[in-house]
Amino acid sequence: MRWGILIPILLYAAVLLVIAWWSFQRRRAVSEGHKTEHYYMGGRSLGWMLLMFTLLASGASAGTFIGGPGLVYGEGYGWILVSIFQVPTAFIALAVLGKKWAIVGRKLGALSIVDMLRHRYENPIVVVISSLGIVVFLTAYMVPQFVGGTRLLEAATGADYRVVLICLAVIVAIYTTFGGFLADATSDVLQGIIMLVGAVVVWVALLSAAGGMGAVNEQVMSTAPELFTLPGPAGFTPQMIASYSLQLGLMFGVLPHLAVRAMSYRDSRSVHTAMKVGPLVMTIITLGFLTMGMMARYYRPDMEVGDLALPTTIVEVLPAGVAGVLFAAPLAAVMSTVDAMILVVAGTIIRDLYIAYVNPRISDGRTSAITSATTLGLTALVLVLALNPPDYLELLVIYAIGGLETAFFFPLVLGLYWKRANALGAGLGMAGGMVWYTVVNNWAPELALGMFPIATSSAVALALFLLGSYMGPPPRREVLVKFWGTQAEIDKLGDAVRPVR
Repeated sequence: MRWGILIPILLYAAVLLVIAWWSFQRRRAVSEGHKTEHYYMGGRSLGWMLLMFTLLASGASAGTFIGGPGLVYGEGYGWILVSIFQVPTAFIALAVLGKKWAIVGRKLGALSIVDMLRHRYENPIVVVISSLGIVVFLTAYMVPQFVGGTRLLEAATGADYRVVLICLAVIVAIYTTFGGFLADATSDVLQGIIMLVGAVVVWVALLSAAGGMGAVNEQVMSTAPELFTLPGPAGFTPQMIASYSLQLGLMFGVLPHLAVRAMSYRDSRSVHTAMKVGPLVMTIITLGFLTMGMMARYYRPDMEVGDLALPTTIVEVLPAGVAGVLFAAPLAAVMSTVDAMILVVAGTIIRDLYIAYVNPRISDGRTSAITSATTLGLTALVLVLALNPPDYLELLVIYAIGGLETAFFFPLVLGLYWKRANALGAGLGMAGGMVWYTVVNNWAPELALGMFPIATSSAVALALFLLGSYMGPPPRREVLVKFWGTQAEIDKLGDAVRPVR
């Protein structure tokens, strides 16, 4: 056991548990009727730093810190080119979607994107399809997060994979189950700062030991020149790069675990500051960690599992105490992403399905309690699924992201900005897009037309959305008032603006 590396990581875990305890105490003090909102959105009280870091920490997952460097290690610089599209994620999520979501969400009391879809389309089929999409694809998204964190600790400590996986799951379960959204957002600030500092320090340390980026490129070029050209081993043709710009850039902000955070800011000053600072921080994190994949190839060109490239290099090149502190950065990314997803999936199951269609009379306190139990059960489920890890985490991450974007991008964006959008369009777009995406990924890759499946899947989803919106009846006037009217107009309509179950 490498105790020099393990002790800083254990101290980091202890800090997370303290945050969870503090958040739990605040949650207990919240009055009846506000407990659920506090658990899911922290009372809509995030300042700019909490908002920015919780968005970045939730978006920058195991893919950024472990899977991404692993793919650069195995397939070259093309992965850095396409990953840079994720830099403006916080800006797009807040500017295009978050500001409008937050305004409408406060008026309607919405706590999730499924809540928003329920109010906008007033159709249970749309709610059920969107809920299933969240549960299936976010669960698939959580598995590589657990695998990434476990591989990181496995390389760092030398402990058995399964033992490390269980320990990681227990820590995540405790601070997410008891602390809720506030614990996640608060820990995200700590985790985001660790990520930012860690990206800079690890990058400088590895580069200094190698003698500069020129020496790294020269050595790797002599043995694997294909890693420096396009399309390269990953097949990055111009059409593939364009399709990745959709998936990792333009459409990324609709991911449910990011969207709910974009709705939770305190005031306009907070959101505008986060929009300015967020892309700068994300640039440092993305470029810093992904170029380390090439540095790992400089030090160890013969590793069989690409995802182990960065953690193994850190262990072998840096002093034990320093490596232990720096390991907290990618571990923070993994934990902050998975806790955000667990909360969203638990909320979907309990609030959007169970309470909406099974037990609408349940009390606020009881809701808070069964949500905690569901959070615990979800963590256990993902733990079981992570027992058989894939070779490249990033590929499973990208698969899950594409499925979520195909399902939610058009119903959410057009639902906010196009008054003609209706339930038939949303239902057809979501169902048709997800079916096409699944078929192309698993059985008919030729239907992707040489691009990543997100491109043709989005085209199908948009075509069906427009077709359904023009064929079906327009939204009720009350719906338009809810989304484009003032609070006074909403109050005047009274019960008429309540969503249809």
